[in-house]
Amino acid sequence: MSATASARSENWKFGFVGSRDATTGSVHLPPLRVSADGQRTDNMQDAPMADVLGTIATFTVDRLAYSPSPPIVFAVVDFDGGGRFPVELCDIDAEEIAIGGRVRMTFRRLSVTDDIPNYFWKATLVRAS
Repeated sequence: MSATASARSENWKFGFVGSRDATTGSVHLPPLRVSADGQRTDNMQDAPMADVLGTIATFTVDRLAYSPSPPIVFAVVDFDGGGRFPVELCDIDAEEIAIGGRVRMTFRRLSVTDDIPNYFWKATLVRAS
């Protein structure tokens, strides 16, 4: 990820802010300028999602792809109040994952290129305390 691309999408990358269609209320992750039906442009409101809990709709466990902490677990998450997003899960054992599990977002390092770390959002399970 380049610095200029990060700057152009600062709210999304660093704040996990999607968009909410002002007419329909639909939440879009990543944020969109054009409505899902293509009828409206720039009729969106900010939808901060970093603190919104979600539910795992489906998931996959990849034991072949490289990861510093294998296996890689990806899930499609439905957020409370709207919005769906495919996201990597972290701080979990693959055996803990189940459809219907609750997750919260967390800002984590994705990779390091030329000694420059790249960060973005991952999800982790909400565990009973």
